[in-house]
Amino acid sequence: MNAYAEDLPAGARKATIEEFKSFADGKHVKVEIFDLGKPVIADLVWSWKKGTITGKAKVDGKMVDVKTKLTFKGDQACSNGKGEKPSCHFIYIDGNKFYEVSDDMTVHAVSTLG
Repeated sequence: MNAYAEDLPAGARKATIEEFKSFADGKHVKVEIFDLGKPVIADLVWSWKKGTITGKAKVDGKMVDVKTKLTFKGDQACSNGKGEKPSCHFIYIDGNKFYEVSDDMTVHAVSTLG
């Protein structure tokens, strides 16, 4: 059992990529990532025009630069760093938050707009 976990709220609805784009494109989001075995907090921007997710993340108390490639596979958003295989997730929206959800319905990350 992962100590860092989040449940998908009952009211969250699955978004299409077009809905997700209009919701998050170019906006700053505060991100909490749950499935890396340690707490990771980030301030990121998803850019469809540039095809990137960029910003800063705090991992094990250290700040690191984030610049990953943004792609899509069907209704999943995918990201991958240099030399990594893409990690893809379905997007669910609830209020001012979006949830990146794995195929097995576990929440990978929660992002809050603003």
